[in-house]
Amino acid sequence: MADLHKKTESIRDSLERVYGTKLSVRFRVLPVKSLCPTEGFLEKDKLALILMKVLNEGYRVPIITVRKGGNYYVLDGHHRSYILVKMMEETTESYVICFPEEVSYRAPPKRSIEDLSIIDVAPIDDEILKAWSQIITLLKYYEAIYHMPFYLKVENIPLNNLIPTQPQVNIRRISSINRIVVPIVCIKHHQKYYILDGHARTLKAKQIGLDSIRSIVLTPKKEVEYGIIRTVELLGLKNLEDIKVTE
Repeated sequence: MADLHKKTESIRDSLERVYGTKLSVRFRVLPVKSLCPTEGFLEKDKLALILMKVLNEGYRVPIITVRKGGNYYVLDGHHRSYILVKMMEETTESYVICFPEEVSYRAPPKRSIEDLSIIDVAPIDDEILKAWSQIITLLKYYEAIYHMPFYLKVENIPLNNLIPTQPQVNIRRISSINRIVVPIVCIKHHQKYYILDGHARTLKAKQIGLDSIRSIVLTPKKEVEYGIIRTVELLGLKNLEDIKVTE
């Protein structure tokens, strides 16, 4: 927030030099669906960091956009915009750079923020951030499998409603967890939640006497039949007690 005003003025000054005209800046609340990207890709480590800050700290820094017709092209805040879209937020605050009527912003081809590719720019060394990045990995994996958008819904899920998707967990992984700081990841089917990532965290929650655990539920745009549920049925997994804790 401290740098936002300076960044907005810097972007406006750059555009004024390029277009040779004076521009104004207005503060507005924009529909998230009206946002269009001006960049070609997103970095997974930065997405993971933004997601962590949004959920843990209520991170909400306005983006910077420029208006073209009924759309707003993002000049700063692509990662924030993507996370807001995936969390099904309806609006976002923005500083909007406005062109005079006689000059038009040369916008790139219109597309959705969701269409941006996500790349690994470098290995993530921090274990906590790596766990958050796994949420993004699973999101894109399920979108690729089922050929549709998925979204992130945060819920506190009772442990009794969780079904594992792996038959065993090493005890060292459970004992290495001091605090549960990263949500587990699930899909929902018939009021049951199937764990995609976070089996050790879930068993740690059970071990320390928690009744529920914070979770991110991957939610498809329309109903799908999950192949992993058939696999779980074949493995005979019905509740957390069915997980074998190994040495």
